[in-house]
Amino acid sequence: MQERLIKEKMEAYKDIYSQLYSALKWKADKRTLMLIAGMYVSTSKEFHLKRYLDIADYIKDNVGAFSYLKSTQRFSIAATLDTTTDDPKTSFHRFIAIYEKLIENGFSRNAYSYISAGTLLKVEPMRIDEIVQKTGDIYKGMKRHHFFLTNSGDYPLASILAQCEKDSEKIVSNVEEYYQVLQEKGFSTGNDLQFLSHILALNSEYRPDEKAEHCLEIKELLDNSKQKTKRVYYPYIGMLSFLENRESEINSLLMINEDLNRDKLFKWNKEINFMMSVLLLMSAMTAIGDAARTGLSISIETLIQAQQAAMTASITAATVAASSSNGNT
Repeated sequence: MQERLIKEKMEAYKDIYSQLYSALKWKADKRTLMLIAGMYVSTSKEFHLKRYLDIADYIKDNVGAFSYLKSTQRFSIAATLDTTTDDPKTSFHRFIAIYEKLIENGFSRNAYSYISAGTLLKVEPMRIDEIVQKTGDIYKGMKRHHFFLTNSGDYPLASILAQCEKDSEKIVSNVEEYYQVLQEKGFSTGNDLQFLSHILALNSEYRPDEKAEHCLEIKELLDNSKQKTKRVYYPYIGMLSFLENRESEINSLLMINEDLNRDKLFKWNKEINFMMSVLLLMSAMTAIGDAARTGLSISIETLIQAQQAAMTASITAATVAASSSNGNT
């Protein structure tokens, strides 16, 4: 059953990407289009190109002349609204209100604050002020521990962590404990390790040393295959560590990854293909149901949201860097 679901999701992913590329190849980076296709597949939201483009145009028409959302970022935000809300246009105005609350709490006006606002769309309106405040507290706590590592790219996962039941100090302490244990296990220090620590801190049932062992097992399984690990893959190792049958799931992951790397549409970017392979695998596990994910003590949906936030942040950084090198503003 799992193999069939994975195949269906891969076919849907390729189809949605092809539609997006035909419509937006001159307006959006390919990596962004891959992310958007992955968002629809991972949430099992039916994709309608006309509806999606209408939402993207609505965003462009309802922001100021100098807003980041006049640029390519409106395309990923349109997908966020379409895949997570019932009424994307109405929800867009709530999204902007959440964004402004984040700015009031010290966040910078940049692409990452918009991504962070998108992760908070499902928070109950009566709790949004509390969660926004908690997001800011978690980010400041991260900054205290890793001043030079922590930057606005960490906003999105701070906002996801803020939705955990634990108080902000315990969350920050847990992130730091994971960071130190993973470093002792041989993971390289840096922002990618901090991202991995964020992912693991979403769970409160495992001990940090136990979860670090799971991550090391995943890393070794990947290193012993054709898929060598890179630092940028650390957050995705964290996602995979929550799976119960890790060895067999890695084989499924490699099958997906090899398929994407052979496909003429995607073979140009193997890093994004690996990230997408994890997303497709995790979303297939969600479709199978609870019985097949007994090894997950937190919701796969939360992990998928965390992965989308991490991917959106990394792809945003890559596209901004590419624009800068081309002399664009």
